[in-house]
Amino acid sequence: MNEKIMVWADPAKKDISDLLKRELVQIASQLELSQSLEDLDIFSLLEKPPETKLGDFALPCFRFAKILRKKPLEIAKQLKVALEAQSCPWFERCELAGAFLNIFLNKKYFSEFTIGKVLNGKWFSQGTLSDSKNSKVMVEFSQPNTHKEFHIGHGRNVALGDSLCRILSYNGYQVTPVNYIGDEGTHVAKCLLAVEEYAGEAEEPYTQWYGQRYQESHEKSSHLEGAEKKKYHDKISFILAELESKSGKYYDMWLKSRKHCLDDFEQIYQWLDIKFDHIFFESDVSESSQKIVDEYIEKGLFSESDGAYGINMESDGLGFFMARKSDGTSLYITKDLALAKTKFQDFDIDRSIYVVGSEQKFHFKQLFKALELMGFAQAKYCHHLSYAHVTLPEGKISSRKGNTVNLRHLISLTNEEINKYLGKYEEKWEKSELDATAKKLAVAAIKYGMLSADPQKEITFDSQAWTSFDGNSGPYLLYSYSRTQSILKESAARGFLPDAASTAALEHTLEQELIRHIYDFNNNVKQACDLYKPSVVAHYLFDLCKSFNRFYAQLSVLKAESAELITARTTLVAAFAKTLCQGLNLLGMVPPARM
Repeated sequence: MNEKIMVWADPAKKDISDLLKRELVQIASQLELSQSLEDLDIFSLLEKPPETKLGDFALPCFRFAKILRKKPLEIAKQLKVALEAQSCPWFERCELAGAFLNIFLNKKYFSEFTIGKVLNGKWFSQGTLSDSKNSKVMVEFSQPNTHKEFHIGHGRNVALGDSLCRILSYNGYQVTPVNYIGDEGTHVAKCLLAVEEYAGEAEEPYTQWYGQRYQESHEKSSHLEGAEKKKYHDKISFILAELESKSGKYYDMWLKSRKHCLDDFEQIYQWLDIKFDHIFFESDVSESSQKIVDEYIEKGLFSESDGAYGINMESDGLGFFMARKSDGTSLYITKDLALAKTKFQDFDIDRSIYVVGSEQKFHFKQLFKALELMGFAQAKYCHHLSYAHVTLPEGKISSRKGNTVNLRHLISLTNEEINKYLGKYEEKWEKSELDATAKKLAVAAIKYGMLSADPQKEITFDSQAWTSFDGNSGPYLLYSYSRTQSILKESAARGFLPDAASTAALEHTLEQELIRHIYDFNNNVKQACDLYKPSVVAHYLFDLCKSFNRFYAQLSVLKAESAELITARTTLVAAFAKTLCQGLNLLGMVPPARM
């Protein structure tokens, strides 16, 4: 019985962002090979050869041999004959290389198709996934604590969360970015006690000032013993009781200091261009967290153990999930239960993503299991995007130890480096343009520094490397874009405008390499979405810019051999600029027109 090689049972459930691969596998799926097959995923087998002279795609036929009971070379030959018989404009020829089938593109068609789609904007709608348009995703990120410094570790969280929201949205998800601010707890009481003992008034920047008070209080308490230690902890308990009762002088102090911190957070978010659709507060879920424990005690899910209540998760290797302490107080994770219930029921979300440090992995394993046992269908679609710390050359940062780098200080250091470069334009540019450009460069330096590494890997803060204009950095990407604007401006002045029809003249290896990089945009954004890794986009953009700068260094645009080639290269520069700009947006960066 003859059976077709089937690519997939339902194309809508596979990655269809790569139109070229889709075309190829649709052709291959029509080939008659004598064997009963179920679902052979040719798509995932297609790979990019290590050298361009070996082709644009390589299809290894080893995987087919066992299933088809034929030699790989025989299968490759059969596929070659069948593919070359197809009247597909994408492909020029196939070559055999042992059991590999090397596939070469029709460069003229590929160039005109890709660049034409980029220039008319349609290329950047290809990233929409067929199964994601109606999927509602909530991404919770930032989660700073009031009364503590907003340090560079928080900066990584913010950059990751914001970029992930942008990438998910690009891929068709309905995204709700939210923040969850820790505005109550022992750290607040410690801070308020130090504020009471401080002689002066609070100073801006407030998060830094209150963070210093917290650190002083924590340091002081670590040296207390005996009666003095008990007196300190009794005072902390008294402050917490006032905050819970929402009355008394400490509650009034909390209201004032909380507003100071929230105002400071908002300034930081505005500078970084971070927006939230909703902000949750820990203080808002305290009461509902107690109610949810009562509810599930009554339902029989939460049971008593040594006076505490929770769920025995030993069989899942998660120990005892404690939802209420023996003294009757709830825990932070209990508030997460109440918050998750609010997200599911009030916001009607399908998926919930938490951007939180890797030290909380066990916390989220317990949380997601508890939500599953509590009957929430969305529990299996909860995801913890964990990330490693941002470290200093001397080691890990800590609010308690007081060795943090405040994010505002990081911004200041970054601006200093950026202004060294922009100083040469002080007499030539308006101050408003200098300031706006400096900000865009500083934001790009910080965000790229936070996003370019895999989330699971630690970052060591390096202000000089992050602000470099000729390395793997945000300013390097923005400088590449600025270079295109200079070229395009001069080209337009000479009457050369982008025209996709001219791209048949782009035959040089460096030109084709750049077009291929441009073509790969959607594939990389799709991968970043699937893996929850903005670093995939960052690496792609760096490689894209390197390809452009190789092209620019070796091939003249405005001094090309013919008017046709000047137009073609101008068109390629315009397509690169649009692609880079789209990618920068996904990382939360805005390029300046000139640098």
